[in-house]
Amino acid sequence: MAGNYAAEQASQQDHTQADQRADALTQAQPTLSHVGRYALKAPLGQGGLGQVHEAWDPLLSRTVAVKTMQFDLPAPLRASLDGMILNEARAAAGLNHAYIVTVFDAGLSAQGVYIAMERLQGRDLRQALASGWLPGPRLASVLVRRVADALAYAHARGVVHCDIKPANIFLVGRDRPKVLDFGIARIAHGTAVPALDGSVAGSPHYQSPEQVRGQPVDARTDLHALGTVLYELLTGHKAFGGDSVEQIQTAVLSHHPAPAHELRPGVPRALSDIAAKAMARLPEKRFANAIEMSMALRRWAESQATAAVRGVAAAPAASATPATHATHATPATTAGDDIAQRGSRLHPALLLGGLLAAAGLAAVLGRQNASAPSGQANPQPASSALPAALPAARPASAALGAWPPAASAVLPAATTPDASAESGVVKAPAAPRPRPPAARLAAAAPSPQAEIITGSVQLAISPWGRVEVNGQAAGTTPPLTRLSLPEGTHTITVRNEDFPPFVATVRVSADKPVNIRHRFGP
Repeated sequence: MAGNYAAEQASQQDHTQADQRADALTQAQPTLSHVGRYALKAPLGQGGLGQVHEAWDPLLSRTVAVKTMQFDLPAPLRASLDGMILNEARAAAGLNHAYIVTVFDAGLSAQGVYIAMERLQGRDLRQALASGWLPGPRLASVLVRRVADALAYAHARGVVHCDIKPANIFLVGRDRPKVLDFGIARIAHGTAVPALDGSVAGSPHYQSPEQVRGQPVDARTDLHALGTVLYELLTGHKAFGGDSVEQIQTAVLSHHPAPAHELRPGVPRALSDIAAKAMARLPEKRFANAIEMSMALRRWAESQATAAVRGVAAAPAASATPATHATHATPATTAGDDIAQRGSRLHPALLLGGLLAAAGLAAVLGRQNASAPSGQANPQPASSALPAALPAARPASAALGAWPPAASAVLPAATTPDASAESGVVKAPAAPRPRPPAARLAAAAPSPQAEIITGSVQLAISPWGRVEVNGQAAGTTPPLTRLSLPEGTHTITVRNEDFPPFVATVRVSADKPVNIRHRFGP
């Protein structure tokens, strides 16, 4: 972990030096014009609502991207529209998320409304798709899940985008999206300009049915658009096509696109279903919110990562392989290995020794069974006395429950595994020694189970993280917000694949809840 952190620090230092060199080059370029305090240097692109320029900010000595918007409208209506966009730009400036472009400033100039934002290096998703690039299912799910996380963050603050499309998803690197153009978002609980009531922004291919009809929009409108983006990433085709805006809108209102897994072989059915649900014609048939869509994508990814582990872990239990045959336990990170193949590569002498040891142990237990008095319970059979070489993998659905998953997860001291298990070798327990009848009867009597005293740990993690308790997976937060743990000291680790893990050691007691708060990212 220390090596990864050092490499990350070195990479960040390289990026800082590259940014400084880029700033020097931008400042040295000829100035085309000024907007506010910004010196426009070079055009970066043009869209339906205006132009974007690379610009120099002399006040803060940094390169920015400045978007200018001009509308050919009567003066009163233009003033209302400018005011609405400025209000929404201020709302966008309050969004601070790893997958949302940062807005620095907004204002009015002789050229109209302008928005200054961070200068990104890369290309947007529309350009990538136009070049013939098409991600695989795993990468497509990662990109869309991260956009869903960004939307969940914005929706929680009352900001609906209304124009999610490939051109507004910028790729910083291969798998890090940045959502653009929150400056034209509608404020979910704000007051719209009366003259524009019912009109919404959006590209026809990615509009929702309610947008086409001019009906009120909400957060589920963004989910419909994100579903069409996922569909396009999976299949390479737009979900709703046509030769004109009218034909495209008719398709949005009345056509059902072919399922993604039928249109392109190899697309997982689960991802195809997620895209179809997000694109449902009725908003109430879609995901309830962006968090729900993100969690569906995350569960699919986790199921892919754990499927091989479950299959490998089930193999020893099905064949009742004695523990004396077990080699080092397989870590969860080696999910692609086949434990049966590794077992077949063991030296014949080791296999023979294991079989002889198992036979000897069975013979000892058999003699004890034969010598037991009539009517007395037989000792445990050898096959059940030997632990499995590997524990069965926990189902993915259990990761979303409370911790511990079951009472058996808390081990009393008497059942703590042998210390040699830390090395990956599981030892068979020694054969039980014969005891007097009175002792055996006392042992057979049930003993009251000691009550486990627990306390609570409250989690407030943003935007999300996978939670581990003492090295064991406990679930994903959100939706997990509370852990119920035995009294004592515990190590809580929260992992987000885009940032270094957060680790906290807490002391849990029944009378005092513990609060853990952490935010990944800037």
